[in-house]
Amino acid sequence: MRMSLLLLACALPLTACSTPPKSSTDPAVVDPVPHVADGGTMKCNPDVLQQFNGQKATEALVKKAVAASGAKNARVVKPGMAVTMDFREDRLTINVDADNKIERIGCN
Repeated sequence: MRMSLLLLACALPLTACSTPPKSSTDPAVVDPVPHVADGGTMKCNPDVLQQFNGQKATEALVKKAVAASGAKNARVVKPGMAVTMDFREDRLTINVDADNKIERIGCN
């Protein structure tokens, strides 16, 4: 009796950590890549971005940089901020210093 209680006490925490099996009806969570009218994908053009280096990253400037580059969206990365390392050809990454001035800007 004691042995079965001990085994049960050890097994319960393990079942709490397990994940249930995925059903085939669960929709997959994906981060879609945008498509343009001609069937291609939107890509960021890094050639037009150097003009923004050294400027203060205001909301208006970020929108202007997104529009100029053809990117779908942007992220502003501040010093010490954690970001994902995934590559997205439709995203603009703007690295700023403590004063919110653009140090580096690029497509990814």
